[in-house]
Amino acid sequence: MTTSTCNTVAMFDVVGWLAGLRHRPAGPMARGLLALEQTRFEEAVAAFEEAAAAQRVRAHNKCGVALVRLERRDEAIAAFYGALSDDERYAPALCNVGGLLVEDGAPLDALDYFAAAERCDPALPAVYHGLAVALRALGRRAESVRALRTAARLDARRRPEPA
Repeated sequence: MTTSTCNTVAMFDVVGWLAGLRHRPAGPMARGLLALEQTRFEEAVAAFEEAAAAQRVRAHNKCGVALVRLERRDEAIAAFYGALSDDERYAPALCNVGGLLVEDGAPLDALDYFAAAERCDPALPAVYHGLAVALRALGRRAESVRALRTAARLDARRRPEPA
């Protein structure tokens, strides 16, 4: 039996790779702070701008939710559209507009918003809750039930198991 003179095999450094994952900043704010610390200023500016835009979108949407609860629907719709003007793919705002349309007796119009929200964030349970309500209002019970099942499955995935 002969031994090869080339016995070394390049091994993937799993431990190093996992350590790198642990230290990777999650989210634009953390990426901006790291870039700033490392004097990568262009990258820091881009990350901070992304973080600011994300917060602005969320703030508009949450303001709209509060306005709905105050029964100031016109202002709420304006806030939701404010969120969507900053990010037309923000699924929570799309769902909120869809929900208001269902309440206003326009479930067919609401379906467009829920379909857009589903394309943007198919893992968001609110998409399927709203879709189920709109479909039920249109008398499409079987589809409504399927949407509710999807919402329940997604809700279950988001919640930790009870101890």
